[in-house]
Amino acid sequence: MYISATRDKEGGGLESIPIERVLFLETSQNRILVHTSDAVYYVANTLERWLHALRSAGQPFEQVDRCCVADLSKVKELDAKWSRIYFSEGPLAGNKPCNVARSNFRMIAKKVNQQNDPGLL
Repeated sequence: MYISATRDKEGGGLESIPIERVLFLETSQNRILVHTSDAVYYVANTLERWLHALRSAGQPFEQVDRCCVADLSKVKELDAKWSRIYFSEGPLAGNKPCNVARSNFRMIAKKVNQQNDPGLL
């Protein structure tokens, strides 16, 4: 499965991004940003519709915050203090954080632990 996205905020030049590369999607300034480990892309539509499409395709994405949808199977680290999830281990310079609503953090942590490693927390 691929997502057609652009690196240009204004929508020029579509690229096909394999869904396996996508870490999370977020809304920012009326745009949907698609985050991979090494780039940020832009897509049209709403976060709600993307979440529905990804789940319908069997992808393990969850709404972690009102403006973020993340692939929980790729989470490597949980930060309860700042209510964030990370997709690589350790304090790496390129380690992209994804914010989690404080009210959802326990539920998201439980789902991550069920999918990944029970000793993650």
